[in-house]
Amino acid sequence: MMQGLELMVAGMGVVFFFLTLMVFIMYGAAAIIRKFEKPETSSGGGGPASPKKDELAEVAVAIAAVHAHSRN
Repeated sequence: MMQGLELMVAGMGVVFFFLTLMVFIMYGAAAIIRKFEKPETSSGGGGPASPKKDELAEVAVAIAAVHAHSRN
């Protein structure tokens, strides 16, 4: 019985260690990615439609299609 308890604690310790290590590695990778990421630039007025407007138009079309389909 005691040997099983020791094995369980050792296994949980190993899992906890590797999960903690993975969290720190992910934070480090995110910091490195942010360091090399290009800053987002906003286009001035008068230019082509922004991607945000295109995405909103696509969402509106999808909602209209679902609404029309649900009526039938």
